[in-house]
Amino acid sequence: MNAIAPPLPSAIPSAAPIAPLAPSAPAAPSRRLVLAAGISFSVIWSSAFVAGRIGLDHAAPLTLLAIRFLVAGLLFGATALLLGRSIRLPARAGRTLAAGLLCNAAYLGLAYWGLQGVPTALTAVLVSACPLLTLLLAAGLEGEKLTPTRLVGILLGMGGVLWITRHRLTVEHLQPIYLLAIAAGTVALALGTVLSKKVAAGQDLLSAVTLQFLASGLVLLPLAFFLEDFRCDGSAALWGSLAYSVAVSLASTLLMLWLLRHGQASSASSFHFLNPFFGTLFAVTLLGERMFAGDLLGVLPIAVGIALVARQR
Repeated sequence: MNAIAPPLPSAIPSAAPIAPLAPSAPAAPSRRLVLAAGISFSVIWSSAFVAGRIGLDHAAPLTLLAIRFLVAGLLFGATALLLGRSIRLPARAGRTLAAGLLCNAAYLGLAYWGLQGVPTALTAVLVSACPLLTLLLAAGLEGEKLTPTRLVGILLGMGGVLWITRHRLTVEHLQPIYLLAIAAGTVALALGTVLSKKVAAGQDLLSAVTLQFLASGLVLLPLAFFLEDFRCDGSAALWGSLAYSVAVSLASTLLMLWLLRHGQASSASSFHFLNPFFGTLFAVTLLGERMFAGDLLGVLPIAVGIALVARQR
């Protein structure tokens, strides 16, 4: 759940994904490879909600994320040094950093805060509304074409998301403020995804992602001290959650950037439609959350929607 997403997404490949891709346009990958990368992104992204839920039992949300982003940024920086590369401000540095802050600090900061009062599975469902928002923002800001097939796929997927959300709200008592926080974070993720398209198209990915994670961590660090007293208990469960979350940040960010480089922002973002399925699966099997029969009725239009958008690519 991440990054340029990741940026966040964020925040996400090829045989050696950690190496920066050349700015020149690569050969177009096969549709199967794109679908495999997109599904892998969704699985990894959705599993991060489980790690985040465990981490929130042992640390405050901004504290948890500040540590996660700083560690991820340092790991990317160390990788650059091992590869003999230097970390420098890329071209369009402002846009690069803005995309990272939106997909990491803004999206996950709001989503993790909301996750304190919303079930993990429902959080994954709400975030999967990102593709519709990305589509609308990409059309308005970047001039991406809204074809009928893509629009039908997006609306079908969004319909499945709304169905699951409405059903959950009728059977669970939730505080609206937590839902609004997750919704606001999803808007930030969609805007960051649109900005990331330009970053992914012509930047050294290793430098860009390193700076994005470090900037996000440095932005959240004073907020964590001021608002949360940097509350964490240092338990093994906390460090395990952080270790997995950092790995997710690295993998999901590179996968999403790879998808953005080889397609449009709305097409790459459409893989968020798979998050309700995987998010619910992980929440039920790993966290013991309840699964409702009505949730299953939202899976079919989501699956059809992702198929239509992927085919349109």
